[in-house]
Amino acid sequence: MRLFQRIAMLLLVGILLFTTYHHAFQTHFTASSNDLIHVQLLGINDLHGQLDQYQQLQGKRVGGAEYLASHLQAYQEKNPHTLLVHTGDMVGGSPPISSLFNDEPTIEFLNLLNVDIGTPGNHEFDRGVAEMKRLIHGESPQEKGNFKGATAQYTSANILDKKTGETVFRPYVIKKINGVNMGFIGVVTTDTNDFVLANSREEVMITDEVNAINKSVKQLKEQGVRSIVVLAHVSVQSDQNGGNPKEDLAEMAYQLFLLSIISSRLR
Repeated sequence: MRLFQRIAMLLLVGILLFTTYHHAFQTHFTASSNDLIHVQLLGINDLHGQLDQYQQLQGKRVGGAEYLASHLQAYQEKNPHTLLVHTGDMVGGSPPISSLFNDEPTIEFLNLLNVDIGTPGNHEFDRGVAEMKRLIHGESPQEKGNFKGATAQYTSANILDKKTGETVFRPYVIKKINGVNMGFIGVVTTDTNDFVLANSREEVMITDEVNAINKSVKQLKEQGVRSIVVLAHVSVQSDQNGGNPKEDLAEMAYQLFLLSIISSRLR
C-alpha cells in the first residue's frame, strides 16, 4: 500500500477526516473548567523509509527527512498543545538508505521527530512479526544488540496474538493534554491478511476493525475519556474539501461514534 499521493505525505503536517490536506488539524473538546482547549494533531503516514527521496510538486522540490521535519516543527511552534502521530507504513518498500540498515534509520528519524503515538500499517509486517516488534520495542540484552527501538507509544486494537488472544500492542493510548484525557485507538486494515505473506503474520490474527474500535471506545468511555481519536491504516479517499468520502473507512465511520478519525489513503 502507499499514500494516494506520496508527495503529499512528505509535505504533510495534518490529516483531516477522510482527506489529506497541507495544513493542521485541530480537535476541540470541552475541559472540566468549561474552557475550550485547542489540541493540534499532526499526522504522517506511508513514509516507507524515504529519508532521501525528492520530487517536484508545483515547481518546488519536496520530500526528504529535512523537509518533513521542518514543516512539522513550524506547525508545532504554533500550538503548545500538539501531538505528532503516525498511521503506519513508516517502513517497508524502503530505499537503500533505510532498507540496507533494517529500517533502523527510519525509526531513529521518527524518534528525532518525537512522534508521540503510532500504529502499525500492513508494511510493518513485511519482515515478519518478530522484526516488527524489534523495530518498535528494540533489542533485548539477549539479542546482543544496541538498537533501542521506537520512543513513540504504539497502539493497535485489532492485531491479536493467536496463542493468547490478547492484543500485541496496547489497544489504546491515553494522553493527558492540559489536564484532559484524550484516547487514541489504532487499527490496521484486515486487507493485511491478503497483502502480507502468511508466514510474515502467522503469529497474529487481524480482526474486524469496527468491532475492535468500538470495544476500545467502550473501555475508554468507562474511564471517563471524552475525546477519542482513531489512527486507522485503512483505505479511504475523498474530494479535497472532504466531500464524497468513499472506500472502506468511509463505510466503517457510520458504525462508529467518535470525534475524529485519522487515516492513511492506501493502495
